[in-house]
Amino acid sequence: MLSTVVALALLASPEGAEQPKKREEQETAKVEKKAETRKICRHIRMDMSSRRKERVCMTAEEWTAFNNGN
Repeated sequence: MLSTVVALALLASPEGAEQPKKREEQETAKVEKKAETRKICRHIRMDMSSRRKERVCMTAEEWTAFNNGN
């Protein structure tokens, strides 16, 4: 019971309220960084006469550059 009251008092103070915001910002930065470096894999036909597809994995930026070149 006492720990609950102390926790609520910390959250009510401006200093205690800023800590979760900082944590959230750090977590979102980690998620954004992970999303940027995440590989996206697709199956692509290397030539038009073949039915065989090859798996190609690239980042989102690399796929954008690849699609702009085609």
